[in-house]
Order: sequence, then C-alpha cells, then structure tokens
Amino acid sequence: MHMERRRLRRITLIAAAAVLMLGTAGLTWRWRTHHAGSAASAGATYYCPMHTSYHSDKPGNCPICSMKLVPLTASPAAGAPSPSASATGMADMPGMTPSGSAPPAGGTPPESAAEGPPTIQIPPERQQQIGVKFAAVVLQPARIEIRAVGRVAPDETRIAHIHTKVTGWIEDVFVNFVGQPVRKGQPLFTIYSPDLVASQEEYLLALRGRRELKDSPFSQISEGSSELLQAARRRLELWDMTPAQIRTLEATGKVARTVTVFSPVSGVVTERAAYHHGRTVTPDLDLYTIVDLGRVWVLADVYEYEMEHLKVGQAAEIELPYEGQPNNLAGRVTFIAPFLDPKTRTVQVRMEFPNSGQMLKPEAFVNVRLRRDLGPRLVVPKDAVMDTGKGQYVFVDKGEGYLEPRPVKAGAELERGRIITEGLREGERVASAANFILDSESRLKGAFEAMGRPQPGTAATAASGPKLRIELATSPSPAKVGKNTVRVKVADPQGQPVAGADVDVRISMPQMGSMAPMEAKATLQPETAGQYAGEIEIPMAWTWETTVTVRKGGQVLGTTRTSITAR
Repeated sequence: MHMERRRLRRITLIAAAAVLMLGTAGLTWRWRTHHAGSAASAGATYYCPMHTSYHSDKPGNCPICSMKLVPLTASPAAGAPSPSASATGMADMPGMTPSGSAPPAGGTPPESAAEGPPTIQIPPERQQQIGVKFAAVVLQPARIEIRAVGRVAPDETRIAHIHTKVTGWIEDVFVNFVGQPVRKGQPLFTIYSPDLVASQEEYLLALRGRRELKDSPFSQISEGSSELLQAARRRLELWDMTPAQIRTLEATGKVARTVTVFSPVSGVVTERAAYHHGRTVTPDLDLYTIVDLGRVWVLADVYEYEMEHLKVGQAAEIELPYEGQPNNLAGRVTFIAPFLDPKTRTVQVRMEFPNSGQMLKPEAFVNVRLRRDLGPRLVVPKDAVMDTGKGQYVFVDKGEGYLEPRPVKAGAELERGRIITEGLREGERVASAANFILDSESRLKGAFEAMGRPQPGTAATAASGPKLRIELATSPSPAKVGKNTVRVKVADPQGQPVAGADVDVRISMPQMGSMAPMEAKATLQPETAGQYAGEIEIPMAWTWETTVTVRKGGQVLGTTRTSITAR
C-alpha cells in the first residue's frame, strides 16, 4: 500500500512538470509572436541576428539569447532583416556582410564586381578603425635580389699535386707539415735516384763528346754529337731538373748524388706524404698537394624558382657572418650546374672571388647576394598580395568603400615590393595593410572558392560543363528558416529537358568558431519533363553553399555550385 502511494505521487509530479513546461513554451511563443508583430508594425529598426523574428525599435540585447541587437537595414520585404545581416549573424561587427563588407547604402557595386569576384564594401571610417591602408600600383625599375648561404671552397683549377717522375728515396724534407705556406720555387725535399745519377753521367759524357767533336771535318760526326747532347739534356728536363741545376752540372762537371725538388706553385700544403729520410717514392705517389688560395670559389644552392634570374658572368656579393672583417666582397658567377638536386630542388651556383689576403677560408660560410636588373615592372607592396594556395589576390580600391578581391599573377619578390605580371594596371590602388581583417582566413577561402557563382539569394544558373544546363530556385524566394521547396530545371546544351534523372541538392555551412559544421540534403522528384522538386530543411538563417548533382544510370551527368540565402 505504501509503495502504491509513492508510485502515484511520482507520476503526479512528472505530469505537473510536463504541464508546466508546455505552458511556459506556449507563453514564450505568444510573447515572441506578439512582440515580433508589434515591432514590425511599429517600424522596428533593430533585430536579433540569431532569432530573426525578434524586432525592436530600441538598441539592446535579445531577450531570448542575450545577443546584441543590430540595426535593421532596408530590404525588399518590409519589416524583414537584410539578407546579408540575417544570413551571417555577424552582430559583433555592425555594418559588415558575411565576407566582412557593409551592405551598399544606395547604388550598386562597381560593374567589375558583378562580373568577377564578389566585391565587398567597408565604410571609410571603418577602414580607418581596422587599419586598412592603400598603396598605388607603380611602374618602376625592378632589381631582383637572391639571397643564399654560400660555402667557401678551393679553386680546383689552382690545386697542384707534386709527384716525382723517377723512382728513388727521400733524403731531406724541407716542408714538413700540412698548412705550411710555400712559395713558387721553394725547396720541398731532396731525392736520391739511380736513374737521375745515370742521366747526369750521360749528359756529362755527351757534353765532353760535343766539345771534342764540334770541330770535326766530318759534318755528320759534328751534328751527331750535338743531337746526342740535346737528347741527354732533354731527358734531365723531363725528369724535372731545373735549368739552374743543369747549369751547375755543366759548370762543375760532377754528378749530384741527390736532386732537390722545388714547388711549382705558391699556396698552402693541404696534403703531405713526404714524411722522413729514406722513404721510397715512386711516380704514382702524391707527395704534396698545394692549393693556391689567392682566388677561391663560393658554392651556393639556389631554389628552382629563382633559376630564371641567374646567368654566367652575373655580379655577386658576399658578406662575412662575423664582425671585424670587411663586407660586400665582389665576385662573379662562373658556373651554374646543369642539373637539380632531386632532394632539395635546388641548383648549385659557383662564384669566384679574389682572396689576396686569404680572408676567405675553405669550408667557411658566407652570405651571398645575387642581383639582376629586370627593367620597368609593375610593383605593389609585399603585404598587398594574398596567396590562398590556389591563386594570388589583391584587394583593389574601387572607390566609395568598395574593395574588389582581384586575382593576379605575382612575380618575384623585390627588396621592398613584389612584381605583378598580370591583373593590375599602373595607377590602381590596392590594400597594403589589414588584408587579413578584410577577409579572414575562412571567409577568404570560402569567397575565393565560390568566385564566379551567382550572388547569394538569387536563382542560380550554372552549367557544370558542356553537357547540362542546371537552374535552381527556391519557394519561397528568398528562402526561410525551416522547410522550403527547391526546384531544379535540367536541360541539355540545346535546351531540351532532361527527364528520368536523379537530382540531389545539398546545402552546407563550414565550421565557424566553436559552431560545428552543418549540412542538409534533399532528393528531388520529377515534376514535369526536365523539372524536379522536393523539400529541404534549412536549420538557420545563413548563406548556404549549395551543390546540385544530376545523375542518370548511376553516372554523374553534371554538378553545379551556387548558394541559397535563408532569412
């Protein structure tokens, strides 16, 4: 009995709560309807962007959601908010439409806006508040500057490898450590070689024969002695005996047991194998490597897109990355590699620089600057160009607050600007600051992806390709929040209706801040030949991205992208 009473009491409480909730909802609905109607009839001037049915003749907050009321601008339907305002809900930025613009206060946007990307409008006072600045498109002499990190390397044409041309043994070593500077003609080491000793003896023998037979009455004997002497001398020269050593041999008439080997170049020893007394040497042994650092190479990697600005003979400058050394050393480009590095997509550029004071050390890093004059070019500030990944755009000042996002082709970056190769004319003004505020990242992507679409809120006519003509309309027009009828006409290029097709309409809204993305879909049914209709539920007031897809036999015949604005 006690349990039955408790159960009955619980049921009674639940029923009372349900009645209370229904009553509250009814009163709220009546209050909203009454105030909306009275506000509209009284000439309301403010509305809630989230609850568009609420209007007020005074500024303040919405009593339903506490959102700030925004001014109601004139629209085709009396008492209804403007499409741009109700579709976006940007109540925190009064006077701006979905892409950050203000609705035109009389008149129409410039003609180019209707033909190209959607033009936005921001009042001049608002431009000043958000920091919009403009700069003129100027035709000026342009100089491209390529910056890269270079590495100093020895000039490979100034590297000498010291070998002997005979087999022998080292006696004395005069240059005995790596890094030691040497001068041309400086002694390096002495070598004992039986071949050199024998060649000296042959030369002395030929020399004595020449002296004795030069006055012979037989010309053949006299000429033969001269030829023998020349051949013996030539052998000594080929084995790298110097003219001074040969003259000493002639003057003394004595064979030198060891012969001194001299450096043929000036430079620095980078490798050494002539280590000690008694080492056996052969012609294939590299005894010394001497590098002349009076001129060096600088190797730099330049990106693929900068290759067009490079040429052999081009002037080059380098800066040393440490203090206390002179900067702006001048050189020139002597070689551009004929192939790219497949991993880094760069090409190696070789430059030559004088290095009389040996200030540039091999393997040191330097900052490289390559400049090239390009002649007169159209130039805008660097910040004026916005790159979306799909294209490049600038905001062109069309006057009276109108800003046109115009696609351009941008060239190389200069020190204080960027070259424009297509899309602008000299004298036009472009926004050079606060571009990210003019169109935030999400707005920018959405607007640029929809370039060329019909203006929001109008019936869309867009062919997906050469196959179909697709027209979309809504009833009511403009659409409202809730259920709407959508009608699509499909015709072939000759205008003949396309019957028996499957037509889908999908509307979507991207994620906005903390608000999750939304979408709705409707499958249309045939109404008449080539015309299809169906109902779609629009969740809220917005300009919805709309995609119409036409299929037949499981294959897509065509699609079109447009927009539906719901109030």
